[in-house]
Amino acid sequence: MLKLFPSKHSLRSIEAKFSNHVLLTSLSSSSDLSTIILDSKTPKQALEFFTSILKQNPKNPTKDLRLYSAIIHVLTGARMYTTARCLTKDLIQTLLQSCKPHRVSSLVFSALNQLEGSKFTPNVFGVLIIAFSEMGLLDEALWVYRKTGVLPAVQACTALLNGLVKKVNFHSMWELYKDMISHGLVPSVVTYSVLVNAYCSKGDILKARSLVNEMVKKGIEPTVVIYTTLIRGLCNESNFVEAESMFRQMKESGVLPNLYTYNVLMDGYGKIANVKLALHMYQDMLNNGLLPNIVTFGILIDALCKVGELLAARGFFSQMAKLGVIPNVLVYNSLIDGHSKAGSQSKAMDLLLEMERLKILPDVFTYSILIKSVCSLGTVEEADNLLKIMEKKGVQPNSVIYNSLINGYCKKGNIEKALEVCSQMTKKGIEPNFITFSTLIGGYCKVGKMESAMGLYSEMIIKSLVPDVVTFTALIDGHCKNGDMEEAIRLYKHMLKAGLSPNVFTVSCLINGLCKAGRTSDAIEFFLAKTRGFVQGRADF
Repeated sequence: MLKLFPSKHSLRSIEAKFSNHVLLTSLSSSSDLSTIILDSKTPKQALEFFTSILKQNPKNPTKDLRLYSAIIHVLTGARMYTTARCLTKDLIQTLLQSCKPHRVSSLVFSALNQLEGSKFTPNVFGVLIIAFSEMGLLDEALWVYRKTGVLPAVQACTALLNGLVKKVNFHSMWELYKDMISHGLVPSVVTYSVLVNAYCSKGDILKARSLVNEMVKKGIEPTVVIYTTLIRGLCNESNFVEAESMFRQMKESGVLPNLYTYNVLMDGYGKIANVKLALHMYQDMLNNGLLPNIVTFGILIDALCKVGELLAARGFFSQMAKLGVIPNVLVYNSLIDGHSKAGSQSKAMDLLLEMERLKILPDVFTYSILIKSVCSLGTVEEADNLLKIMEKKGVQPNSVIYNSLINGYCKKGNIEKALEVCSQMTKKGIEPNFITFSTLIGGYCKVGKMESAMGLYSEMIIKSLVPDVVTFTALIDGHCKNGDMEEAIRLYKHMLKAGLSPNVFTVSCLINGLCKAGRTSDAIEFFLAKTRGFVQGRADF
C-alpha cells in the first residue's frame, strides 16, 4: 500500500495530483481516499476532494461507504451541519434505489460507527436522525435513536419528534418525548414549538397553553411560531374570540406577528365566511409593512368567491399582478368555482383557457368544478367532452367527476349512459360510493324502474352503505307512484328503524300515495300525526 504523507515534499506531490484529478489513478484503495479526506487541512478541502471522487465515479458513488462516512464526520466535526445533512440525505436516497429503508439505516449507521481516530464524532448519529426524520423515514430514525444508546443533541430529538407529529403519530411522539426527558433532554424553544403543534393538531388547546406556561416558568419566551400555532389551533376550533385575544397578547409581549400569523387568521375568518374581518386583518397586515404572498391572495379570493363577491375577488386577482405575485391553480380554481356557482359558465371556461395560456396546468379539482357546473345546467355532453380533454392531458378523474356525470345523465333520464359512466369508473379502479348508488337509485325511480332501483338498494345494504333520507324518499316516492303502498310503507318503517327522520318530501310522497290508493283516512291521520310532531306517526297506517 502506498505510504501516505511521509514528508512535506510527498504531501505537495499528492496535492498537485489532487488538483489535476489524477490522484485516483495512484490511490485505488478507498481506505487511502478516506484517509486523505480525514487528514485534509480544512473541511472545505476535504469536501472538494470528496466531490472530485464523485465526479470521477458518478455511476456508483456508494461503492464504498467509508468515503461518505469520512466526509460526514469531518463536516459534522466542523459544525457544517447543513452540508453534512445534505450529503447524508443524498447517500440515503441513492441507497434506497437498491435497498429497503431498514437495510439503508443499518448500512449507513455501520459505516458511520466504524470510523476510528480523532475525527470520529458521535454527533453524526444526530445528523443521521435528522436526515431520516426530514425524509419521512421515521422507523429508521427511531432505530438509529435506540441503536446509539446515548441521547443525541436536542436538534436531533426535536427533528424526530416533529417527524412523528407530521405523521400524526401522537402516541409514539409522547412516548418518545418521555423517554428523552428521562435521559436528560432539556427542551429548546423549537422543541416546545413541536409539542405545542402536537396538542393543537389534536384540538387540545388547554394542554398546548399549559406547555406555553411551562416554557415561561423556565424562562423560555414563546416565539412567533408558538403564538401562531396556538392561534391556528383556536381558529380550527372556531374559537375566534380566544384567537384574537392571543393575537393581541403576542403583540403586547413584543412578539411581532409575521405573514403566516396573518394568513392563519384570514384563513380562519374566510372559512366562516366573515370576509369583513378577513379584509380588516389584511389591512392591518399592510399597515405593519408586510406584503401579501400567493397564500394571502388565495385565502382572500377564495373567501370572496364563496360569498359571491366576484368583482372584489377579481380586484385582488389584478392586485396580484401589480405586486408580481404569480397566480397558481388554487387561485384559478376559486375563481372558476365562484363564477360557476354564480351561473357564469362562459366566464368559468374563459378562466380555464387563461390558465392554459399562462402554462398553469388545471388539476382534477379544476375539471371537477367545471364538470359539476356543466352537468347542473343540463349540458351533460359538454361535461363528457371535458372528461375526455382532462384524460387526454393526463389528469385522472376522481369519484366526484364520475358522480357528477352520472347525476347529469340520470336527471335527463338517460340511465343507460349513466350506467356506462359507472362502468368506466369501476374500470379505472374507482369503487362506486354512497353518492353513486343514491344517484343511480334516484335515476331508476325517476323513470319508474323500481325493480332495478331496489336491486341497487340491496347492493348498498350488502356493501354496508347506509342510505340517507334522500335515497329512502326517492324509493318511497317511486313505489307510491307505482301504487305499491305496501313496499313504500315497509321502506318508511325501515328508514325509521335506521334512525332517520323523514323530511317534508317523504311525508308528502306517502300522503299522496295513500290518497291515490283510496286510503284517505290513513292519509289524514298520518298528516295529523306528523303535524303534531310525532316522529313515527302510525307505524301500521
